Amino acid sequence: MIEYINNRYLQAIFFLFLLSFTPLSAQEGQNLSFISKNISQYQNRVLEINLRIKYYDRVFEKIVFYDAENIDIIFDISDRDLQKKLRNDLLNVHEGMLYKVKMKITGIGNLGGILAELIEFKPVIVNLIPQ
Repeated sequence: MIEYINNRYLQAIFFLFLLSFTPLSAQEGQNLSFISKNISQYQNRVLEINLRIKYYDRVFEKIVFYDAENIDIIFDISDRDLQKKLRNDLLNVHEGMLYKVKMKITGIGNLGGILAELIEFKPVIVNLIPQ
């Protein structure tokens, strides 16, 4: 019994250890301001970046993410095929939660914002849970 408790205790400590070293911002050199400044390198590329959800608008079918520098990126999810693909992920959206966002960078807008197409997003915490 003591061995089981010690084993569970060690697993909990290991899990907390992993969480402490998890990056809370985007990968090195891949935040939204860096991408917008170097848009020629990222244009028409698929990119995965860690972002937090700011807002999900069910009426206008938009989802807003932000990075560690509080720079927003807005995705239009009104396409029916995309909604079918994201249906399960959209059910459990939590504002402020960290997600791994996969997107295709298409360019830069008139005001300097990044134009991109959302491909998918998954909670980062799912990758941290030991199996």
